[in-house]
Amino acid sequence: HTLAAQYVVTSFFTTNNSFGRCILNCFYSPMPTNSTTVLLFSFLLVATSSFAFTPSLHHPRSSKMCLKSTLSSSTTTAEKAITPPQTFKYESSQDIASVYHRMDVIDAKKPAKFGLIAFVASVLSVPIWATVLLPFTLLASTINFLYYNLGKLFTSNIAAGDDTTNNAKEELSTTQNCEENVNIIPRDERKYDLVLFGATGFVGRLAVSYLAKEYGINNDKVKWAIAGRSEAKIKATLSAIAQELGKDYVDILDNVDVIIADTSDRSTLKGLVENTRSIASTVGPFQKYGSPLVEFCSKYGTHYADITGEVPWNKEMMRLYEHSAQQSGAKIVSLCGHDSIPWDLTVRYLSNKLREECNDELSQVECLDELVGGVSGGTLATVFESIDRTIKDFQWDSLWKKDDSLDMYQRLPCGSESDNKSVPDLPSTISKCRNPSQRFASKWCGPFFMAPINMAVSGRSVALSQGTNQTVRYREALVAENMMDAFVAWWGTILFGTAAINPVLLPILKQFLPSPGEGPTRSVLNDGFLCISGYGIGENGNEVESVFYFPHDGGYKSTARMLVESSICLATDEDRHENAAGGFYSPASIMCDALLDRLVKTGSSFACSVCKSK
Repeated sequence: HTLAAQYVVTSFFTTNNSFGRCILNCFYSPMPTNSTTVLLFSFLLVATSSFAFTPSLHHPRSSKMCLKSTLSSSTTTAEKAITPPQTFKYESSQDIASVYHRMDVIDAKKPAKFGLIAFVASVLSVPIWATVLLPFTLLASTINFLYYNLGKLFTSNIAAGDDTTNNAKEELSTTQNCEENVNIIPRDERKYDLVLFGATGFVGRLAVSYLAKEYGINNDKVKWAIAGRSEAKIKATLSAIAQELGKDYVDILDNVDVIIADTSDRSTLKGLVENTRSIASTVGPFQKYGSPLVEFCSKYGTHYADITGEVPWNKEMMRLYEHSAQQSGAKIVSLCGHDSIPWDLTVRYLSNKLREECNDELSQVECLDELVGGVSGGTLATVFESIDRTIKDFQWDSLWKKDDSLDMYQRLPCGSESDNKSVPDLPSTISKCRNPSQRFASKWCGPFFMAPINMAVSGRSVALSQGTNQTVRYREALVAENMMDAFVAWWGTILFGTAAINPVLLPILKQFLPSPGEGPTRSVLNDGFLCISGYGIGENGNEVESVFYFPHDGGYKSTARMLVESSICLATDEDRHENAAGGFYSPASIMCDALLDRLVKTGSSFACSVCKSK
């Protein structure tokens, strides 16, 4: 949890909102109930920790590449002139240098720079934080924590602890499973390929806009509809989107089918899921609103994708509904946006490249993240909701009770434990980039708050992979142009995280942040970008590298595209899925080639090559 809050700082130092989707991992997802104590001291540990030592990865310079086999998008005439189309499985390709050329030269994407003033202000704030803000936060947070939890020490249910909670959930699930008479319509006979649930939210509106522009309506490409709680709000949203897109889209959006459904009203969910091949959900916080929809999709054989970053919630859904999904054939795939498709596919392709071309197994991987983006009010509302829930749901016996149950991400569909796993090698402070390639020779890097989530999701794909007894050491870092920028991002994150867990300062902080429904401006969405440079080393010393580039804001505009394409992939590309059986999957473990193919066709660029073959 010392890696909490790795984005939002940039809102305070620059108008560029430079680091993508601003959510806090340890607050955004429901945590184990014993983590509240950790939160109170996490920022002190970060601030006082020394430069962490981790085994160094040795990578070739990106200019020295061989055995190039790449996958990329060619979206402009200029790009097509760079490298002629070549054959690589499913798509035309470019080499890694050409992907960087597209980002740096053709698209002219520039990293955010905070400048000297922001750096000096950050340095001067360190003693203020240590002597005033941190002690005040520890005191206020402790009082707030005890206010909600001290009485639990004297309740009769303390001995039952988590077992009572888990048993209650299982009993509730059993009761709910008996409520509905399930009559599954064969998926090839269903009316829609995709129903988008949550069309009036910030990402939902972007997804509707993307569907209208990319696929139209009432044609053979994709049959889609939208769903939400309020018909009036949905109609108003469609009208606003049509006005934004122009008169050519008015008729399209006027003819979109609308389904009224509410996850708090179970009687509406059958009509939502039973006649579509897949559901794409943007309705969060998912721990609050998402569970009933996952349950119904699992029972009615409806594929499901969402944009959650709440890994513990996803694991809980697996525990409750995986058996139903396996029986019905539903494929449930969460984390289908910025959290965590780019990293999941990167690790999977590096591993596949080593296995296919070098007969080697991936043992170390490093992802270097370059990004610029914004933050929405809905994302921040999820953060603050999770902070509140973490405190109020605390159970005292979790402090001394050991959980020996199998990690759901390590569980195979048959129920046994996988021999493959990922282990963390994540930085805790800033340092110079270790990667020796020319691109990163003078750059700095630091912790990225999404890294624990990305590691968990890519680790789920590793657990489901074909390798045997494979342990992958996972490292991920956020890249900055220089030491000053890296420090501002890292230290400002600590300041924001400290204020976010302070019950006195939080209401003040909210006054300066976007409200639910608000989000980055159009220019921020268009000018933002996400680029992941991946480097992998095999057990036998073979080396591979990759680059995955998204030309727009990764947290919202690109997330909407990833969600839509994931849902369509689940619905229409079943013959290309990695597994035909229903169940819970990570994005790469079920859609891999088919999803990457869709992403590069619609704007992304990807390249992967073997750099050193022994």
